[in-house]
Amino acid sequence: FEDNIIVSGKNAQEVFAVTDVNKKNNDFKIGLFKTIGIDEFNNTKIVPLEDNIIQVDYKTKTIILDIVPSEQYKAEQIQYFIEKEGGDLIRNGFNNQIQLNALPYYSSSISLYAINGDGQSSSNNLVLEIYNAPPWWLRVETIFGYVILLIVSIRGFVQYREKKTKERMEGERKDKELEEAKQLQNSLLPKHNPAVNGFDISTYLKPATEIGGDYYDFFYKKDEYFYAICGDATGHGVVSGIMVSVTKAGLNGIPMGEPSTILQQLNRIVKRVNFGRLRMSLSVAQFIENKFKLSSAAMPPTYYFSARDNDIEEILVPNLPLGGIETEKFDGVEKDFHPGDVMVMISDGLPELPNKRNDLLDYPLVFNCIKDNAKKSADEIKDALVELSDEWAEGLMNPDDITIVVIKKAA
Repeated sequence: FEDNIIVSGKNAQEVFAVTDVNKKNNDFKIGLFKTIGIDEFNNTKIVPLEDNIIQVDYKTKTIILDIVPSEQYKAEQIQYFIEKEGGDLIRNGFNNQIQLNALPYYSSSISLYAINGDGQSSSNNLVLEIYNAPPWWLRVETIFGYVILLIVSIRGFVQYREKKTKERMEGERKDKELEEAKQLQNSLLPKHNPAVNGFDISTYLKPATEIGGDYYDFFYKKDEYFYAICGDATGHGVVSGIMVSVTKAGLNGIPMGEPSTILQQLNRIVKRVNFGRLRMSLSVAQFIENKFKLSSAAMPPTYYFSARDNDIEEILVPNLPLGGIETEKFDGVEKDFHPGDVMVMISDGLPELPNKRNDLLDYPLVFNCIKDNAKKSADEIKDALVELSDEWAEGLMNPDDITIVVIKKAA
């Protein structure tokens, strides 16, 4: 009718303008209806969309985009396309649900468009920004922290290596110095016991550390004099070794005379060197024909066995150690020394030797050992004392130096 087409039915009619029938609709668009996220356990949830930005985290493994066209006429003939960053184009066919897997971390974008059955492209491209938050251990700030930690660790390791190298070099230097000091101290001791006519001599020294504080020596000049020395510096180690060196030098610098006079002169030398609280204990025995004279500066008892009386005696001379009072007077004793008689000088490291139960060997066992072996040779007496100490210690290191000097008058 005129410019209209009228379609009528039983209960209604519809009127169309003839010009509208051939008019083409050019406003073909697509939109996002909803976004669904799926996690690793196939649980689904609706993901909100704000300003065309989809925000998920690393737990979301798949995103499904539900696309809707602006017209539903021949909707089944609409094809959908995805353009990713870098220009990659993916055809999704006639399926309006676009599935995205393996989402990159942080920001990425995709562009969607469609082509309808008439070959017309959608007038809009649906551009979506996707932000996928990585786990904390893969985030940029965490990786930056890893780098900082690595740099700090490498630096710390280098510093540790340098420190250990310095410590090793310092340890090697100290070991070398200790070895040199040990060799120096050993040079202070007699290379071998003197061969004195009418005397059987045996000695033993077991230091507690590389540098001990014990000392023994002999001064012998044929047909003139024979002296035996046994000493013990306070403690043990480098400073005690220096004290022994000063004592050795002092003994070589003063004239040989009465043992008490030797100790008085040596005491003044040690006092003037000023070792602070360090002290030197020393026993000096002078042998003249069938007698000996003994003076001691705070040393343990000297053991004297008389073959004639078949008896052993502890000789303790109560004097102060060297380096204490400069004007100290030193007393002495004089005893007969006939063939078969024995004199044993020791440092306190022997009677004060502990065992595994921390019991001390003590003087009575030393006394009995000497008494039981007094009629044997000097070496055998010394060996008996060494064996006694080894059995008592049961393999433990001696905490203090042990020195034994045995002198027996030959028959």
